[in-house]
Amino acid sequence: MNDEDLNTILFQAREGDTITLPAGRYVFNRSLKLSVNKLTIVGAGNGSDPATNTILSFKGASESNGVEARYVKGVTFRKFAVEDAVGNAVFVTYSSDVVIDTVRAEWTDDPLHSSQMAYGLYPVTSDNVLITNSKAIGTRDAGVYVGQSQNVRVIGNEAYFNVAGVEIENSRNAVVENNNVHDNTGGILIFALPGAFRFLDNSGTVVRNNKLVNNNRPLADTAQGFVRGVPPGTGVMAMAAQNTEVLGNSITGHKTAGLLAVSFQSLGIFFDPTTFDPYLRGFYAHDNTITDFGVAPDGPFADPAGLAPLVSALFASLDASGLPARMPAVIWDGIVDVATGSTGANGEGGHYTGNLQICSKGNVTDLPVIPNVVSYENIDIDLLALTQGLSAGPIFPFPPRMECAITLPPVTGLL
Repeated sequence: MNDEDLNTILFQAREGDTITLPAGRYVFNRSLKLSVNKLTIVGAGNGSDPATNTILSFKGASESNGVEARYVKGVTFRKFAVEDAVGNAVFVTYSSDVVIDTVRAEWTDDPLHSSQMAYGLYPVTSDNVLITNSKAIGTRDAGVYVGQSQNVRVIGNEAYFNVAGVEIENSRNAVVENNNVHDNTGGILIFALPGAFRFLDNSGTVVRNNKLVNNNRPLADTAQGFVRGVPPGTGVMAMAAQNTEVLGNSITGHKTAGLLAVSFQSLGIFFDPTTFDPYLRGFYAHDNTITDFGVAPDGPFADPAGLAPLVSALFASLDASGLPARMPAVIWDGIVDVATGSTGANGEGGHYTGNLQICSKGNVTDLPVIPNVVSYENIDIDLLALTQGLSAGPIFPFPPRMECAITLPPVTGLL
């Protein structure tokens, strides 16, 4: 069966139909496109053996994207694989009630150097989204990406060999839970970015009970855009997001940080302050188990013109005291919005009150805690003060602005 045959079937399908794709390797030259409500596409399995699984290959296809669904109310993809799609493997937009279950999206040939798959599983501008039991491998951006969407659940997936394993961007009411995210550049990203057209912020995301291991992979040669700002070796990164809770995760083997919490200004990229709120507010990381972190910080922390001098000075001080030379598990850039918090005259040394605070407590680590001397849990860089010469260094070892607990609005991921 070729793409013309299958596209004809998709075009002629009626609302509520199920289309079954038997086991085999199907090679297509064009995208598969559907626009029928309540349609289900189900294969024989998402593995790599075509004798028992359904594999849709787009290697060398003349069109970008593998499978597309636009403007549909109800679509389910289940038990098949999409390989080597230039663009996105499974792309859903302007839709609702989206289910992606037991689907594999993969760039199969040397993804670090050659991947042209931007996103693997990619619902955007959609509502009531469930991505579960699936795999995303080898993208040059995010393996699992949900953007401009609301009521989102990303549950029980595996993501590896991507720049970002899982990314929630400019969305609302999202739960990221029980995923296995390993061997990416960064593990799980919670971002608000400028230029969005539906939601201008990212509000209400819970990241819980995930396993994040060894997300230290170099940036893919073909990586583009804001994702290039993710420091290799980051477990979870929240940027410019509102009301984000990170709890109950196992985060191990990250050379930069277990958790990185920053405002958009830390990227040093221009934005229009009249249309974009760049500040991180309402961030609470607690009851995570974070181990084996901070041994060789990368990205801006390794840049001689950036934060490398700070890291070197901190490591030298710790080493001189006979303590392990590590960056703490949770890093905050310390940037505070003067309009909703309070800061010094030049934006330095500020703080939020109430549930706008940036808090980190109870994140167990494998390094010593010496009361009133040193704790490797948190560091508050106070970046604006540092770059303006108003501070000699970060607030360490006990950043008072981060020693707090907040109660955020409930997040269910459901309508």
